[in-house]
Amino acid sequence: MAYQPDVLKCYALALDPIHVGTGGMRLGRVDLSIVREPGTNIPKIPGTSLAGAARAYAAMQVNGKFPGCAGQGGHCGLHDCSICVTFGFAKGSGASFQGLAQFSDARLIFFPVHSLAGPVWITCPRVLEELSVTTTEPADNQVHVASGVQQSGKLNLGWLMLDVAGNAFSVDGKLSAIPDDIKNRAVLVSNKMFGHIVNDNLEVRTSVSIDPRTGAAAEGALFTYEALPRACVLYFDAVISDPKFYRIARTVEKNGKKETESVIPLSDAEHPEGDIDKVKSTVNNGLKLFETLGVGGMNTRGMGRLRVLNLNAGGTP
Repeated sequence: MAYQPDVLKCYALALDPIHVGTGGMRLGRVDLSIVREPGTNIPKIPGTSLAGAARAYAAMQVNGKFPGCAGQGGHCGLHDCSICVTFGFAKGSGASFQGLAQFSDARLIFFPVHSLAGPVWITCPRVLEELSVTTTEPADNQVHVASGVQQSGKLNLGWLMLDVAGNAFSVDGKLSAIPDDIKNRAVLVSNKMFGHIVNDNLEVRTSVSIDPRTGAAAEGALFTYEALPRACVLYFDAVISDPKFYRIARTVEKNGKKETESVIPLSDAEHPEGDIDKVKSTVNNGLKLFETLGVGGMNTRGMGRLRVLNLNAGGTP
């Protein structure tokens, strides 16, 4: 049978607005825009942002690994270093390792929108299909609503008014990691309308730099930026490869001479073929601090906290 790596499917709830910028100012709706899918224009959190934050937070919890093994330089590159083995390392002169954990982009499942019926969370069939949830797509001018949404034939999603085509939408018993309060107030829109509604309801803030000499706003320093709003639900995969299929070079001394040998990462006397559970535990140690230290930028402006919903008692999704 072909080898299959372990895939940890993670569901996450935004506790704060989340801003992962594109790297510079540009003309448009706001000065600092957030990263989007090229094909659909739907915002996302890149896997590199998740992996970088997880690496730094995991290293904080291991003595002697922060900041050296947390950043881009100073990696120890040891075969038994949980940080370097899990997230990879580059030591120069060709000594590098890709890491045993790879993160996918975090994509939207449920997106909060205000309405006259109270807050609702929109989703669409294309998103749910990727999570093995089958639904019937409504027309572009219609929505399907869950049982917790009180409506009278029509429902507004922000400024947009759409027809309600019956209470035919439910994800009960599915996506168990997601709070029932969100699933019970879910609204299914068409694949076409999902991206439009999301982009029309992103959080937009205005900030200004303060002149320390005057304590007032610095002239010309006003800027705007957008973010995924609080209470978004996203999902991403963390793919964990088995250490026994990989080798890391190390230098040992034999008969008074230094030699280089190839060893299985994270291997020891008890686990001669490596220990995949150590990799999972290291990933978890990084993910659990997303809730307090956050991801993305603008963390000093009240943004970034992200709670991974399905960290079980053992600590692994």
